[in-house]
Order: sequence, then C-alpha cells, then structure tokens
Amino acid sequence: MPKLDPNRFSWNKRSAAVTADDWFETLAYLGPQRVMVTELAGARTAQIQAHGLSHREAMALQKEHGGSIREARWLTSQNPPQRAPIKVRGKFTVVSTETERNKAQKAKAIPALWIPAGMAFGTGEHATTAMCLRQLADISKSLEPGHWEFLDLGTGSAILAMAARVLGAKKVLATDFDPHAIRTARENVTNNQLDGIRLLRSDVLQWSPDRKWPVVAANLFSGILIEASKTITAALQPGGALILSGVLREQEADVLKTFTRLGIRFEKVVRKGKWISARGVLSTRVTSKR
Repeated sequence: MPKLDPNRFSWNKRSAAVTADDWFETLAYLGPQRVMVTELAGARTAQIQAHGLSHREAMALQKEHGGSIREARWLTSQNPPQRAPIKVRGKFTVVSTETERNKAQKAKAIPALWIPAGMAFGTGEHATTAMCLRQLADISKSLEPGHWEFLDLGTGSAILAMAARVLGAKKVLATDFDPHAIRTARENVTNNQLDGIRLLRSDVLQWSPDRKWPVVAANLFSGILIEASKTITAALQPGGALILSGVLREQEADVLKTFTRLGIRFEKVVRKGKWISARGVLSTRVTSKR
C-alpha cells in the first residue's frame, strides 16, 4: 500500500458573499495557492476552501471558523484523476501523470512538467499560477538560455521554478514559508528529474537577499507583497524583470503604487477573474539620497 500523504485534508465553509474576499487575508498564512473562494453570480453566499492541510491544520481551522473537513484519500490512489494538459506559450506543457510526461519525452515534443492532478495547490490551473507561467514564458523570450537566473518567492509546488529551468534559467532559488510546500516542491523537482533548483524554507518578511537576480517572481498575498516590497525589490538587479501575482483586483492599485515608488516600471498587467498579475522592470537610474 502506498504511504498516505499527511497533507491530504481540505476544509470547507460557507460565508456571506460580501465578506468573501476578506478570507484571503484571514487565511494568508496558508499561502495563496492553498486557498480558494468560489462565488456564483447573484448568490448570497460563497464557498471558502483550504487544501493540502495536515490534520492538525484542518482541525485548527474548524475549531476557529467552523465549517467541515474532508480527507482526500484519492490523492495517493493507484489511479489518480487526470486533467487536460496545460499549454504555456508553445514552450512547455503541464501534465498530470508520469505517463503523459514520459510520452512527451519519447516523442521529443516540447518539455512536459509533471504535476499530479491530485495536488492541492500549484498545478497551474489557478489563475495566479497560470498568469505567472505565461509572464515568465514571455520574459524568457528575450533572455539567452543558460545565461540568466531566477528567484521564486512563494514557490508552492515549485511549478514556476521548474518552468524557469525548462525555459533556460541556469540556476533557480525557490523559497516558501510552508514546510509542506517545500516537501512537495522537492518531490516535484525530483520527479521531473531537474537539477539547478535550490529549495529554501524562508519567511520573506524576515529574509534578506545576499545577492541580486535578473528575474524575480513573487506569488504572494497583497498584504505580504506590500510589507515585503523593499526586500523583493532589493533582490532584483537594475533592469531586471519582476513578476507579481496573488493580487486581487481591488488591491491592484495599492500593490502597484508601492512597487512603483521603489523604482519598478510596470509594463504589463494581466487580469483573470478576481486576480491580477503584473510584470515590471526595475529602473536602472540611481536615486540620490536626501
């Protein structure tokens, strides 16, 4: 029998639709890729969900907020569910089974990243992740393969980190505060037989960069992005590219304004549903101290 994943629990709760967005801040400590809010047009309530939880995390949520807990035993079953491959700018695909990945390798098709469909977060389907993948693919077009490096803050399943490697990044540093995310990321990197990716458990609010990167992605909640904005910007090379995501539309102005003041010039903002992803460049101008 396969070993059961200890983080196979989900928590669900119904909440008033008018307070739905507040849950993203309430559950910010779980990370944006483990939290899902579903609303239907005209409905008075919304469904709040958190996935990839340990039993202790699920019980704590239920104790504090009510709701129900579900154990997803199928996450480790012999026949996990499948999803349609996710194609990213014709550069690579994200597939849900090892068989699909192996088939792509044998056919010498574009690279295929294997992220199990049963995974609770970071499969490429969530709007924040999907937008980041496309932003990263677009940025890579102007970079010479093997001559750039990538910093992934809030890596989740490591899908962006792995995408950067297949897009030509020489080295990648991927960080996350959540120990389960780091364990999952390590498994995914191993399963995809990728090297050049360093995984680090780190709190971006306490972390200090010891170098600068030409490309940085931060898929974090708006409040964390704003609070960590100076640290994130300090990790970026002048002229380097920054990808921000995990931002709700109503928080877009505050987040972009914060980073603009730090020298980021935004070139493209993509909006999908409630979420936005922004791509910018750090100004090469040196601002004199007053």
